Amino acid sequence: MDFKQVSYFLALADTLNFTRAAEQCHVSQPALTQGIKKLEEELGGNLVHREGRYIELTELGRSLRSNFEQIDHTRQLVNLTARAITAGESGELNIGIMCTIGPQALVGMLGQFRLNNPQISVVIHDVAPPALGELLLTGNLDAVFCLPQSVAHSRIRFLKLFQEPLVLACPPNHNFLSRKSISVSDLANQPYVERLHCEFRQKGQVFNREQDLELDIVFRSEREDWIQCLIREGAGVSVIPLYSLIKPELDYLPITDPPLSRTVGLATTNNSVLSPALEKFIAATSGYDWSSLEAKWSDDIVKLSAETT
Repeated sequence: MDFKQVSYFLALADTLNFTRAAEQCHVSQPALTQGIKKLEEELGGNLVHREGRYIELTELGRSLRSNFEQIDHTRQLVNLTARAITAGESGELNIGIMCTIGPQALVGMLGQFRLNNPQISVVIHDVAPPALGELLLTGNLDAVFCLPQSVAHSRIRFLKLFQEPLVLACPPNHNFLSRKSISVSDLANQPYVERLHCEFRQKGQVFNREQDLELDIVFRSEREDWIQCLIREGAGVSVIPLYSLIKPELDYLPITDPPLSRTVGLATTNNSVLSPALEKFIAATSGYDWSSLEAKWSDDIVKLSAETT
């Protein structure tokens, strides 16, 4: 049986008239009659009893009517779903976020995308930098929010979104907090909590050797939340991306010598054909007002961001 035969039978069951059923299905009456006959042959019994102009459903027709209605409902649902996915109105996206990017940087854009595309489901994955490129290229992730150096590959394109300052996070009442800014050289012999996924870690090690600077590293961790909790409890200081700070619990200072910042963007494969849902996501990301990030912070942070980018 096919969907057309089912729809022919349901139209006839509703109207009990071959002419009106054919009009309802936008086919000729012979075509509708032939379709129902084929359906009856496949099922091995008559679905309708016809006596002159009088038509009624047989016991088989009455018994199968609800089943056919379910089949027709499924057909309509399949068609609607297919059209929605093809038009980019429905689907599921697997979006990676590099583990050092704080939620405050992205929740506004993601919330706006969801509001404008309620039928597209977004699964967010926390990903360490070494795995970003492979997960994109193998198709396990549709797109990744990350830094350009994390996904340097000829098959990956990078869309720059915003520049994020790095600041020095300090425990409460730390003596650094009496200053307006800090220099990297001021970190010598300070208890330091090292972010193992820090984007400046290798460069920082070279800088430290060149400046004969020794950091007193008391803790190391891949977990950004652990880093910030250790600082809050007085374990030491650390250089942290501004929008990753868990406000208002951590105090911080701008770093001015040298000023540090990082470029955050969206990485996707440069395939010529992308899913409609992903195309909508890329368009929403590129069209988002990323300067609104600053509006979520105090005037002091806005000035800090301007000074360090």
